[in-house]
Amino acid sequence: MKAERWRRVDELFEQALERTGEERARFLDSACAGDVSLRREVEEVLRADERAEDFIETPVFGVAAALIGAPPANAPRPASDADTRRGPRARGLDSSPSIDESRFVPGDVLAGRYRIAGLLGRGGMGEVYRADDLKLRQPVALKFLPEILATDGASLARFYQEVSVARQVSHRHVCRVYDIGGAEGFHFISMEYVRGETLSSLLKRIGRLPEDKAVETARQLCAGLAAVHDAGVLHRDLKPANVMIDERGDVRITDFGIAALASDAGARDSLAGTPAYMSPEHLAGKELTTRSDIYSLGLVLYELFTGRKAFEASTLPELLKLRQSDTHPSSPSSHVKDLDPLVERVIFRCLERDPDSRPASALQVAAALPGGDPLAAALAAGETPSPEMVAAAPKEGGLRPAVAVSLLASLFVLLGLVCYFSKDVGLYNQVPLEKSPEVLRDRAAELTKRLGYASPPADSAYGMGVDRDYLNFIHETDSSPARWEKLKAGRPAAIYFWQRQSPRPFDVMDGERIREERPARDLAGMTTVTLDALGRLRSFYAVPTRTNTAPADAREPDWSVLFDASGLDLSQFRPVAPAWTPPHAYTSRAAWEGAYPERPEFKVRVEAAAYGGAPVFFELIDAWDRSPEQQGAYAESAKDRALTGILLTVFITVMVGGALLAWRNLRLGRVDRKGAARIAVFMLAVHLLRWLFTSHHVATEYEALNFVTGVQRAVFWACFFWVVYLAFEPYVRRRWPWRIISWTRLLAGNLRDPLVGRDVLVGALFGAGVLLCNFFLGHVVPQWAGYPPDVPWFDFPATQLLGIRSFAGAFTLQTFASFTQPFILLFLIFLLRAVLRNDLLASLAAALIGATALGLTHESAAAVPFAVVAASLLVFCLHRYGLLATVSAVFVLHLTVFYPVTSDFTAWYAGDFVPALAVVVALAIYGFRTSLAGRPLLRGRLLED
Repeated sequence: MKAERWRRVDELFEQALERTGEERARFLDSACAGDVSLRREVEEVLRADERAEDFIETPVFGVAAALIGAPPANAPRPASDADTRRGPRARGLDSSPSIDESRFVPGDVLAGRYRIAGLLGRGGMGEVYRADDLKLRQPVALKFLPEILATDGASLARFYQEVSVARQVSHRHVCRVYDIGGAEGFHFISMEYVRGETLSSLLKRIGRLPEDKAVETARQLCAGLAAVHDAGVLHRDLKPANVMIDERGDVRITDFGIAALASDAGARDSLAGTPAYMSPEHLAGKELTTRSDIYSLGLVLYELFTGRKAFEASTLPELLKLRQSDTHPSSPSSHVKDLDPLVERVIFRCLERDPDSRPASALQVAAALPGGDPLAAALAAGETPSPEMVAAAPKEGGLRPAVAVSLLASLFVLLGLVCYFSKDVGLYNQVPLEKSPEVLRDRAAELTKRLGYASPPADSAYGMGVDRDYLNFIHETDSSPARWEKLKAGRPAAIYFWQRQSPRPFDVMDGERIREERPARDLAGMTTVTLDALGRLRSFYAVPTRTNTAPADAREPDWSVLFDASGLDLSQFRPVAPAWTPPHAYTSRAAWEGAYPERPEFKVRVEAAAYGGAPVFFELIDAWDRSPEQQGAYAESAKDRALTGILLTVFITVMVGGALLAWRNLRLGRVDRKGAARIAVFMLAVHLLRWLFTSHHVATEYEALNFVTGVQRAVFWACFFWVVYLAFEPYVRRRWPWRIISWTRLLAGNLRDPLVGRDVLVGALFGAGVLLCNFFLGHVVPQWAGYPPDVPWFDFPATQLLGIRSFAGAFTLQTFASFTQPFILLFLIFLLRAVLRNDLLASLAAALIGATALGLTHESAAAVPFAVVAASLLVFCLHRYGLLATVSAVFVLHLTVFYPVTSDFTAWYAGDFVPALAVVVALAIYGFRTSLAGRPLLRGRLLED
């Protein structure tokens, strides 16, 4: 009878195995026909079989032991007589856990705090009890090590590691771990009690989730795993049994028993894990990364959407043999008809054997799921999305070919107009710059020798300067439309050349470039020559040396040499009493008055002095020139002071406010440390390159101090950007994450991302528009309306007119400025948003501040609308397209600030502008090509036709 009974149990067991969920329950109701004991025996065998199946899902430590036949530490015990009595299918399996087999019974109080409510379950890494925390009056779960492992040092260390690692993760989709404690010689972990069941149990009960619910569950699972990875942790045992579904249907990732910090997750102990859910590199004992967890995630998703395991085997050795082969799981769509192809594609991407071919993060997996938008989900949940989540936002940037071509063509048209209008705006286009700096340098050196200073200099420097007093004089005394035509005569010189020579290397300890008057001209033998753009002498300064003739033997110098070098006729000047005291010792001096031969309306005074027959002072002094004493007392105009005040106020506000907010964000742990570090390192490199190209280098001990000064400045600006980025980036990520999606992708190295290309191209177009609108139309249109033309645009360092020699220095400064201003603008809008409590009002206020600053650079009220439009375009670019587009816009905008924009590409000073223009065009073409996302410009059939 018993044999027949067990055959009947076996028969029902086999038939029940083919069914799941409610279908299995209905089958047992019908087959057992009210025989309660028969049904109980069948269900017990089914549970035993499920535990046998769970054997290959239990974490093991040393998979290699299973390969040679050794049982793992938590292998089932040998069959006993009791097992035999339970039936053939139960042999070799533990009985189901009951409260009688637990270490503690309900009502036991542990550590004077936790009252046991019951046993929740057992696993390879311990027993879990439901308990009440009597102090905090909340339910908790207590996880104990198995008795057999309680005295094992390695297991105990792993138990402590679980707490250490798990406490670093805090997320709504990750089960929280509270503390570790002990009772009666046993160690336990107190953790959040989640009412619900494991995903493994749910799938065995119902088969698989409906696709819409599976997508929602998968997205929550990805969010939780992303939080684990953001904390620098690798889970290493992600599987359905370690995923809880709470009473609200939300996902909770649990069990960090073999998790490890990413920085510590090397090959050591890499064989710890659940073989059924290990990645190929995990099984091979290689180093693990976040992509290893992504593989396990793919296996869980496979099971979630199909209700089947990706790899199935009856024993652990068979499973390991299957997993270590090149066998790929069957297609999910072969199990589930009408499965969304996106689901299948993302699962197979996660299950790539090569880790580099898998998604880089769990957020990318979530974004690839049907309808995936984890960024919007995080914002809706009131959370601050991580930088990785922002980068993985499902925002496409690909442009249709027609749109991309239109944008690129519009940019080229705007740049062409900028070059065309430069002839009416740039100072360098109003002055006859026929001779290059190299030619003028040779002329100055030859003239210095002819004036009696023939000793080879130990050091020299040269550059270009602007006579701002001359420009202001014309501006104040002439309001005619043609007032700047006077500059075309070349004299008086609006732009001039200077060269300094020194018998010893210049003192460069402050890290500054050598300028016309800095460092001080106080070393015996130093000379300074200035020439106009045509190479005619403007001034000469020399510090007397001991080799000069003694004062007692002084001879009257031949002043005609100086006049000839100046292109003036001494006979046309009348002698007058000297009025300007030479800056150095002299033995004779003289002065004359006359006029420029090409500009007789301009009277000029010539002052000269000599020491021992050698000239030490010569200067052409115009009516607008101020004495050295007056130069020191020069006061800025009210407009200049207002502009300086605005810029200084904004800078100080950003610097102080940024420091406070950065400190707060650091304490709260919500900053993008990697992004801030990359920005800081980039700015450090930019400023070190700037020091390398623009600083005056000498082969003396001064160079060491010069280097220290350069490093100090580079470190200051690197820290400034680091602080400002830490200050505003978390708030932007929380409130306006779409403004930094392309920026975050660029920081992550995604140079081929279509959105990055689109924003670079669109930003360049906005920059060219602002450039044309404010800096050119704002000057030209008022002239067309009959207003006197503004002072020609010269608000750039005149030393930039040095051809290709100065391009590298200007380029580093342009790069620096293109990051500085957008960062400050975005931070300013954030501060205004905090005050005005409205995004639109904050943007309008920022545009108003920008328009005021730009308007102060113009003289005519007719230019104010152009300043308003220019500022609005820049703010709109930031508001609509984000930070990267604004950086691109400001980079293009600074063409006119750091380079002599011109339409004459044959001019010597075009050696600065042409390379800069080429860089802008190259960036635009890069943005154009990348934004196409691989789409062909022309369809194949069009070419065939």
